[in-house]
Amino acid sequence: MRVNFRAANAVKRLRVLKVGLTSHITFVLVTLTCAAAVLFCGFAWLASVKVDDFYLRRQADFVAQGLEEQIQALPREQESVTKWDDAFLYAKQRNHEWLLENIGQWTSRYFGHDRTYIFDDANRLMFAFRDGVDAMPPRLGSDDGAQMAALANEMRAALVDGAAKPGAEPLGQLARVRTIMIGNRPAIASARPMLPSSTRMQIQAGQEFIAVSVKFIDGKVAENISHYARLEGLRFTLSEGPDERAQVPVSLHDGGMIGYLVWQPIRPGFMLLQQIAPAGLGCLVLLIAAVFWLGRGLHRTSLTLLDSQAELTHHRNHLEEMVADRTAEIERQREELDRLLVHERQVNALQRQFVAMASHEFRTPLAIIDAAAQRLCRSTTNVSGEYVHEKAGVIRSAVVRMVDLMESILASGRLETGQIILKRSEGDLKALLVTCCDRQRELSPSHVFHLDLQPFPDRLTFDRGAMEQVFTNLISNAVKYSPNAPDIYIRARVDEKMVQIAIADSGIGMDADDLPKLFQPYYRARSATGIAGTGIGLNVVKHVVELHGGTVEVTSELGKGTTFTISLPIESLLSDQQVAA
Repeated sequence: MRVNFRAANAVKRLRVLKVGLTSHITFVLVTLTCAAAVLFCGFAWLASVKVDDFYLRRQADFVAQGLEEQIQALPREQESVTKWDDAFLYAKQRNHEWLLENIGQWTSRYFGHDRTYIFDDANRLMFAFRDGVDAMPPRLGSDDGAQMAALANEMRAALVDGAAKPGAEPLGQLARVRTIMIGNRPAIASARPMLPSSTRMQIQAGQEFIAVSVKFIDGKVAENISHYARLEGLRFTLSEGPDERAQVPVSLHDGGMIGYLVWQPIRPGFMLLQQIAPAGLGCLVLLIAAVFWLGRGLHRTSLTLLDSQAELTHHRNHLEEMVADRTAEIERQREELDRLLVHERQVNALQRQFVAMASHEFRTPLAIIDAAAQRLCRSTTNVSGEYVHEKAGVIRSAVVRMVDLMESILASGRLETGQIILKRSEGDLKALLVTCCDRQRELSPSHVFHLDLQPFPDRLTFDRGAMEQVFTNLISNAVKYSPNAPDIYIRARVDEKMVQIAIADSGIGMDADDLPKLFQPYYRARSATGIAGTGIGLNVVKHVVELHGGTVEVTSELGKGTTFTISLPIESLLSDQQVAA
């Protein structure tokens, strides 16, 4: 009995020791959990403060950039009406109705100019348009009269000095922009001389009419800056706002301060803390309770530790299997990342190739336009109408080429972002095809277009602009890639279910290996080396035809020509529903 009593005491002491050890471990775990929670909260608060500071600095930078952009934009907006033959002539004629409609109302409606004044060659006010109202007789406002007259005089003096000094700023670029106070409102004022846009008319320096435009910063300018900076509640105040980080000073042109642009600051860090704080506190309480419960469970687990050894061994083996599986998964992910990296490099190479081709494509028509314009400028006398018509045709052809390239680039961008929407309407598909051929015939008089078109149904619904781009692209490609084969064959066949349009040439053709990749973005056949092109058009053709429910096929043989065949189902062309890419 004594032995049993001692054994029982030993077991009791062992249990007491385990209970004490378990309580100590539980206390340590709860303490460490609380400390970790405090550290986590501190780091979260510090991170939110840093994020808010950074974001507020970015907001201020955007507002400052927006204000500077608005200041620089005013003289550029003025240039559209001051550097213009018609404006120059009608201002000299003092045609008030024309100036009201084409300068006063136009700058107010499209540019948001609050006030527009025109001073004649004697610095007398001859036209005034203030706050959307024509001022008749012309007169300056009581709040801005002195400043507008001073700005016009400053512009006049700059014009006279510029004419007297060699190497002065060109008249077409001469402008005076000032940030001023009109009454209690901040404003941007700009003065520019009214000049002819062509060399047919000349004017003596200092005799120009001067246009002055005013935009109030607390009006349309503040709205534009707010839209540019993606901020709400942006406004102008004469005094500082409640948060000095959410304001940008507005200065006069001579360095004086006139007020501040303030806005309701956006603090993403603080907003995030507000949203997660209740949930975080709840999780902290649950975590402490869970740790305490786990500590209590540790006591029970310690009593069965030996019995759990076999289970732990089993779990160890299972863990090794999981590690092996995870290692295999990581290896698979690494291989996938390597594959994606190779793909990304290929895409980057295609983009660099496209940029190089697009740059060349834009440079060529610009060089043609510049050369034709220079010849016209040098031929100021004894120029026949036929010569001018010929050079104008060259310029128009180059402009059409640039517009077509830009349309292809925009269409490719809309395809990549999924923003192409077909706008169907009833039309004559056959007439559209003939129009595209006639237009190309004017641009390529050396080629002969052989049309073999069956009668089309009278009422077909399709996107005229998109299909015009498809036909123009294929026909122009047939011309471009058959420089020594002038015959272009265009055939159209119609049956009960399908409209088929085939465009064939006898040009340079392509290898069979190039055909499967031909409709990929930026891809060009090897036989097209040395011929201008971007590799965009056929990709756009394929997507537009597929959006109409059709297909496009190509057959080609190197040195013997190429044939593109478009198949459009009649059922799709008789539907008027809109289709989005």
